[in-house]
Formats: sequence, structure tokens, C-alpha cells
Amino acid sequence: MENILLQTDRLYNSIVQEMNRLIKEEVIVTDQQGYIVASTDAKRIGSYHEGACIAMQHKEKMIMSKELTKKLHGVREGVVFPIVINKIPLGVLGITGNPSIVEPYARLVQKVTELFIQDSLTRINQESKARDVEFFIFDWLNQTSSYTSLVERSKFFHINMEAYKQVVVFKRKELQTGFSYHRFEKLKSVWDDFVGALFVRWGQDRIVMLVEAVEASLLDHCLRKWIAAVYQELDEHLYAGVGNIVEPEHLSASFSQAVKASEHADGTNPVVFEADLRFEMLEHEISAQTKETFICRTLKELVKEKELMKTLASWFSHDMQMQVTANALHIHKNTLHYRLNRIAEITNLNLKKLDDVMLLYMAFRLSSCNYNK
Repeated sequence: MENILLQTDRLYNSIVQEMNRLIKEEVIVTDQQGYIVASTDAKRIGSYHEGACIAMQHKEKMIMSKELTKKLHGVREGVVFPIVINKIPLGVLGITGNPSIVEPYARLVQKVTELFIQDSLTRINQESKARDVEFFIFDWLNQTSSYTSLVERSKFFHINMEAYKQVVVFKRKELQTGFSYHRFEKLKSVWDDFVGALFVRWGQDRIVMLVEAVEASLLDHCLRKWIAAVYQELDEHLYAGVGNIVEPEHLSASFSQAVKASEHADGTNPVVFEADLRFEMLEHEISAQTKETFICRTLKELVKEKELMKTLASWFSHDMQMQVTANALHIHKNTLHYRLNRIAEITNLNLKKLDDVMLLYMAFRLSSCNYNK
């Protein structure tokens, strides 16, 4: 783990930047072979530093005097010392300058560097453990392994699979970079433990939550409370889709339902239960090509008439009540009659027949869904 950590340019440069905040002298970092991999002087990157190799071999600080600069390859005046983590030298950090001036900094800089790397190691370790849990949950929800083998694996993570019988999928309002381990931990800490839950990151823009079986009203309350708290604490907009309660062995079904429900969650309705979907169930199952064909056949040229489409939307939203719709549109009732007659002419549908009105409503709803997407 330590070797992998110190084989990244990002970490090398981070160390140099961190040291540059402490002191104004030139700083270098070498790898285990003695090659400079990061420096405040970019020209030195890639150069071999013989003094670094010696310091690493002896695991102790070395003063680079004028005499040594003449004897050793790639050396300038200053001080170098090995970066030792868990008794293993991972590289060398050097401070260039008059030894009498920079040498007093050496112990402080060495300690700060080692603490910096230890912190990075801790973060990587935490991230690695979190990823292992995420892979386990992924296998569980996608049924890529037998349930028996999953139960065995769950013991390693101390996860009681029998405790979780429902899945919630959260989507982010805006696609951003993925959650870091620490940001995700903050997000989880806001959750009310009254309802047992297991959180994992799911790609860049989703969070998956496994929850115990509780009343829908209680879960709805907890989810809305958490979504509001996350926004207040972390400025994150989250919307939730909730699957149905199932046995742990069939949790993948609840996950699929939660994904479907999350597609219909938004700022107006941030928590959507799959069990509450009706028209949306049909809309989800119909292929895009079939929807498009049905809309074209039913609405025809009406989709190009913005005023008539707006009139139709208002008419449906006001339960086809003529006077209420006219008032909402700020038009005379006779004008509304005229517009509805135009809609009937364009679509060749009789708005006094239930079957035709149903077809018109379905096509309008599907066209609205396509537009919103």
C-alpha cells in the first residue's frame, strides 16, 4: 500500500506544495530509486540525486555540504532525509539551501511530511474498505453471486443481510464529481438512526440505501427529513425513489423498483414510492419508439400548436371543467370551446367520447414526459 501511494505524481506534488507552505526554500522529492519526481524547480524533475540514495540506504538525514556537491551526482547544498513510514523508506525529501539555514527546518519538515503521508494512507485505506463494501452491495443487488456466497462474504463486513428488506435510490439534482469518502461520511452522519440503514455510493450521481422494513409513512418522513438536512448541511439536492419491501434474497427487485421510482422524483416531489406509481408504470415499460409513434398518430400536428397544447394542459389539469379552465387561462368560455374544437379537428378525435378523450390524454401525458426529459 505504501509503495503504491508513493508512486503517484499527485502525491509527490502535494508534498512539495505542503512543504512550500511551511518554508520558502527549494524542495525536492525523490522516489525509491533516487530520481527527483517533484520539485519547486521543475527543471530538476527526472534528475538523479545520489545523495538521496545514500540517505535512503542509511535511513537517516544527510547534510549536503559543498564538498559532497562535488563528489555526488545531482546534488546541491542543503539537507536530505528519507521519508519513512512503518519503518520502510519510501522516498527522500530534500531542502536546497545553505545547510546552516535549512538544517534547523529538517526535523519539522520530516515530521510534517510523514504525518501528511500517514493521513493519505489512512484516507486510501478508508476508501478501499468503502469500495469493498460497495462491490459487495453491487453483487447483492445485481445477483452476480449466489445468495449463499453473499451471506458468507457479509460476515467479513459485519453486515447482517437479514436486516435489510427495502432499497432507496437517491439521485443528485446535478451531475458533479463523485462523493469523496469523507464527504460521504458527513452525509451519512446526518441520517437519523431511528431506522436502520446501510449507505453506499453508486456511480457519480447516485446513492443507494438499504433499509429495514418499516411503515411507509415513517420511512417517507425520515427520507424527507434527511434530504432537507443534507441540503442544509452540505448544499446537496437529493431526490429519492423507494422500492417495495421484499425478502433479502430478492433485494434486487426492490432495487430495480427504486431506480424506476427515482426517475420520477424531483423538487416538487422529492420522495417517490414505486408502489404509488400508476401511469408512470406504463410509461416506463413502453419503448421510446412506440411512444413516439403513438404520440404522432394521436396528436398529429397538434404538437406544433403551442397555444392549443397549453389549452389542453390546462383543460386536463382542471378535470375538463370548462368554466374553471377558461378562468385559469383568462379567456372567454366561448374561446375555450373554439380551441377545443380545433384540437378535435386536428387530432380527428371526438372530445365527447370517453375512448377518444382517453387516447388524447395518454398521448398528451407521454408527450409531456418526453418533453420534460
